[in-house]
Amino acid sequence: MGNARCGVNATDQRAAVEQVRVLLIEDDSIDARTVAMMLSQARGAMEVRRGLFSVTAVDTLAPALELLSRDTFGVILLDLQLPDSDGLQTLADVRAVATTTPIIVLTGFDDEGLALRAIQQGAQDYLTKDDLDRRMLIRTIRYAIERKRSEAQLDRINRELDEFAYLASHDLKEPLRGIKAYCDILLEDYGGKLDEPGQQRLVKLGDLCHRLENLISDLLTYCRLGGVRPAATGIELGEVVDEVLETLGPSIERRGATVQVEGRLPTATGDPMLIGIALSNLVANGLKFNQSPQPRVEIGCLPTQPPTLFVRDNGIGIPPEHHESIFTIFRRLHARHQYEGTGVGLSIVQKIVQSHGGRIWLESQPGAGTTFYFTLAPADEKPAPEAGPRAPHWIEHADVGRSFRSIPIAQS
Repeated sequence: MGNARCGVNATDQRAAVEQVRVLLIEDDSIDARTVAMMLSQARGAMEVRRGLFSVTAVDTLAPALELLSRDTFGVILLDLQLPDSDGLQTLADVRAVATTTPIIVLTGFDDEGLALRAIQQGAQDYLTKDDLDRRMLIRTIRYAIERKRSEAQLDRINRELDEFAYLASHDLKEPLRGIKAYCDILLEDYGGKLDEPGQQRLVKLGDLCHRLENLISDLLTYCRLGGVRPAATGIELGEVVDEVLETLGPSIERRGATVQVEGRLPTATGDPMLIGIALSNLVANGLKFNQSPQPRVEIGCLPTQPPTLFVRDNGIGIPPEHHESIFTIFRRLHARHQYEGTGVGLSIVQKIVQSHGGRIWLESQPGAGTTFYFTLAPADEKPAPEAGPRAPHWIEHADVGRSFRSIPIAQS
């Protein structure tokens, strides 16, 4: 009678409970039995049934990868220290095969630092074996699955926004180019019939079109960086800087500037193109916001872990009260007639650094130059490729050789 009154019977309740397939990758037999027992005791909604989790256990990486290549699991419980694999490379190998499956790292008490880095490199969560209990385990699994579903939905939204931004920017730029072309025609064919103020207004109108086109391009770049995950490869920072300096060579020569690399730059993990764009913007800013008769920019790396790159200039400097706000999109500290730009460049740099799991900050005083610092993952940390949207069109079409030379620097 009770079931009839509430309108739900036991059969309906059991059918509503979805069984979660768990792949447990653990070489310690005692820990594996403990986890399997905890999950076998888990009950479904309203304590109706047992068997909410179906557990498949393996004790080495090779059979786990084979299972993942031909079967689907709802969640992976992963011990990073296995007989045939060790550390973050274990996570990288699993994620390369199971790109859409949430992974929870199982760690011993002494491995929490490693586990935290695993979170930064794609694991959904981690559990310390010594503190593990049934309630915590089940709650963590459920949260990991929900977060992964949310990520998949956000990836889909990002792809749609990327397509919208691409089409919108194209449609906005076309009429601007037309207006600019007509301004040029009027000046060339009818300039003699206009007085000097009229000619100046046409020139100003063309300049405004060019400025708005740059603004649209920079805004598109900024928006798309929010939806792309950087490639995670070992890169030689020295080679990236060499390409940056080659790209900026004409600007450096025109300003009579000196750009110096201090010491040997280390290797790091990241996307060489995106890091190159970040460095290009920082160096270009050091040249632009500079009233010294001999502009100078220094690029180097502090002896820290993770690697901390810096770009130091002898420019006009930034007041301390603006050190945070300058990363805000469209934030400008000077009138446009003093320094041309859209106020997007540093926002792009910050997004690139944050997409690599790093942070960026600066030291500066008015008249004393500026030093920007940002961190990157060291080369021995090799995160697996992320599942998610492809690199946006402006990356794919820039250069098939992973060069950033044809990508314009944002107008900061």
